[in-house]
Amino acid sequence: MDKLAGAAGGRHDKTREKVIARAGVIAAKRRVTACLCWTITTDEHGAPSLAWHFDQHVLNAEAAVNGWYALLTSIPADQADPAQVLNHYKGQGTVERRYHDFKGPLAVAPVFVQHNRRVAALVQVICLALLVFCLIERQVRRALGPEQTMTGLYPDNRRVRPTGRMIFYHLGPQT
Repeated sequence: MDKLAGAAGGRHDKTREKVIARAGVIAAKRRVTACLCWTITTDEHGAPSLAWHFDQHVLNAEAAVNGWYALLTSIPADQADPAQVLNHYKGQGTVERRYHDFKGPLAVAPVFVQHNRRVAALVQVICLALLVFCLIERQVRRALGPEQTMTGLYPDNRRVRPTGRMIFYHLGPQT
């Protein structure tokens, strides 16, 4: 905006409308339209000049809610308080990790199917395999108790939460 204020009335920004258009583009591109205030005046020759500032009240209001976001849920208010809703939302990473597992560790060779029934059957088999994968991980973690960590999964024997991938890796050579 300082650059535009210096260039207002110059070769490229001779008219008030051009200055207004450029200021609008800058504010929209920088996403500061709500807090940016500007005034355009013209001198005796009709050359525009730009004065601008940030609205401190808008900035203070934005700073007060910075980092806040709304969570919408279908859970009735009498069944869960805000902390439980937030914990449920934060557990979304587990679901995302399952999608990652769905795409990765099953190590299935490419299969070319030509009928919709077979595609649906293949997806069902893969989902069942993923379900078994997840249930094994869950049972191992439950058996470990509240800490849910164990040693021996890595060469340095550090304590980690076992994943399905690590469990199958260590069970694999014993066949």
